[in-house]
Amino acid sequence: MVSSDWFVRPQPKLAPAARLICLPYAGGSAATYVPWSRLIPADVELIALQPPGRGSRMAEAPHSQMEPLVTELMSVFANVTNRPYVLFGHSLGSRVGFEVILQCLRRGLPLPAHFIASGSRAPYLPKRELPIHDLPDARFVEELRELDGTPEEVLNNSELMQWLLPLLRADFRIADLHRASRTQIHCPLTVLAGTEDETIQPQDIEAWRDLAAGECDIHWVTGGHFFVERNREWVLEQVNAILARVRGARAARLHL
Repeated sequence: MVSSDWFVRPQPKLAPAARLICLPYAGGSAATYVPWSRLIPADVELIALQPPGRGSRMAEAPHSQMEPLVTELMSVFANVTNRPYVLFGHSLGSRVGFEVILQCLRRGLPLPAHFIASGSRAPYLPKRELPIHDLPDARFVEELRELDGTPEEVLNNSELMQWLLPLLRADFRIADLHRASRTQIHCPLTVLAGTEDETIQPQDIEAWRDLAAGECDIHWVTGGHFFVERNREWVLEQVNAILARVRGARAARLHL
């Protein structure tokens, strides 16, 4: 049964041809992906994953380490793998997605029909910049401003920021410190990257090829780190093209 605090389903489908399962970036939530449900094929169910500490789960303590975060998610993830699925993650979400795939392999769960890693270095690489999660509040907020992913009105609201800081620090601690094993994944991989993303170098994106046992496509788009928000139309073109391939492959199998 597809029911969990983890799963936000804007338009639930009884028997979808496929699912698009999306993981948020650091400090983000399922809300980033909810509008996508109207912009993907009607027979695809969007599931936006909602980690603790945000949205409807605001009262829960956020995870500050990758392992317990993924362990909690995996306790319910099998419920959404009974249909072909595409896994999408942006930034930290890409690295969480990679760990989810490794756990699927270890637990004997179906692997994604396709993995889309967006706006992230290959997860086995260390972060190039110094950690920011433990900076004093004012410095930390300035680093968030430089990333240009948090609205200025939020950054300038000191009361709201004090409320959000524990979540943001927890997410950025994972982003700053986690390094994955250099293990290949056995599902098609597409990597999306912004040409003006100052947090990532081209070789960091090319390094994803080391983790692909087979197909690995890399696409660059004009934009900074948050092109997933600023250039949503382009991102969805890539996503929908992949969904079309997954749905076509499923249809072909059903008619064998």
